[in-house]
Amino acid sequence: MLVRYGHVPMIIKVKTLSTSSARAAIGVGCMLAAVACSSPAFGASSSERSGTGSASQILRSAISSATKFGSVRVTVHFFSGTTAGELVQDSSQNSAVQTVAIGSERVSILLSDGIVYFSGNNPGLVHYFGLSDANAAILAGRWVSATSSDASYQSLIAGLSLTSALKEITPTGSIARGKSVIVRGQRTTSVSGTGPAGLAHVTLFIAAKGRPLPVEAVGSGGGKGTKLSGEIVTFSRWGEHVKIPTPSSAIPISSLASGSPTGE
Repeated sequence: MLVRYGHVPMIIKVKTLSTSSARAAIGVGCMLAAVACSSPAFGASSSERSGTGSASQILRSAISSATKFGSVRVTVHFFSGTTAGELVQDSSQNSAVQTVAIGSERVSILLSDGIVYFSGNNPGLVHYFGLSDANAAILAGRWVSATSSDASYQSLIAGLSLTSALKEITPTGSIARGKSVIVRGQRTTSVSGTGPAGLAHVTLFIAAKGRPLPVEAVGSGGGKGTKLSGEIVTFSRWGEHVKIPTPSSAIPISSLASGSPTGE
């Protein structure tokens, strides 16, 4: 989904998973994928009630309802082989704030007024964004900005906005409806299909009462001859205001090519 590890990019509280937690995530992810947030108090319209209709209709209703709310917090526990981490992202339609922790790597990304900003520690800048050791030593702990005219802009903003974040957990291909199950204390209806962003399979669990909002998504990847990988994505804080702490100063990414970064 939102994890794009290595050479530009990947989501605000960060906590690296322990080895035991990573193993647990792998087990839960595989189990849920094989089998297959809080909702406002007010009810859903007849056209938005979850649990009714075909798999495609349920999925369309969920994405439509989620889009109307305008913002969400997305938390991702991901793993690839023995590597695991946690990402948290607050997204609205045109802005977002995102952080990621993978081992010793720490990265933050902001989207505000059409400008994307990123920052990180030395390991994060080198391994996550693919910066050189020399640039990472200079930029560690500082903000770098990019605009739509910069080549890396589209990669940096991928999955940040609400619409693009939802797209990355939406099952595609032949959509199948699963059984009604309890997920995170809520009765849900599951919809499964091919996963986007390199995932082989995605199951989206949608609230069966009230608004049909996404509750959790489980994606699995890998296969014969490849590393086992996947992610567990949870959704919360629907409709809450997303506050973006825009940096007061940042270094234009275009200046990195010259080898002499300068502040704005």
